[in-house]
Amino acid sequence: MNFSYELIEKYKESKSYSQDKQVIADFSEFNSGNMSQIKKGKRSLTANQCIVIANAIGMDQKEALLKLAIEKSKSTEEGKIWSDIVKKISAACVALTLVAGLANAPTEDAFA
Repeated sequence: MNFSYELIEKYKESKSYSQDKQVIADFSEFNSGNMSQIKKGKRSLTANQCIVIANAIGMDQKEALLKLAIEKSKSTEEGKIWSDIVKKISAACVALTLVAGLANAPTEDAFA
């Protein structure tokens, strides 16, 4: 399943929708033809559609746009570069979280 359709499926789940036509009704720029093409992986969401859906499901916009860029990659090399960027950003976020956690950890003196 491609990222665009995964995002649509998550949107359907968040709205308790069971049919694609319910999603189509929520977005004026969708129609059954382009929804079908998204399902088949022949078309991707636009950046604006991706942002709107990411916001609706509580997903980070930046992460969604990076994953969309990977999906829209025209070559394997381009896709690998985008994937590498996502991995580096994720690793940096984990490192920052750990550093922030250590900075807020109590010291031994606090229990003395």
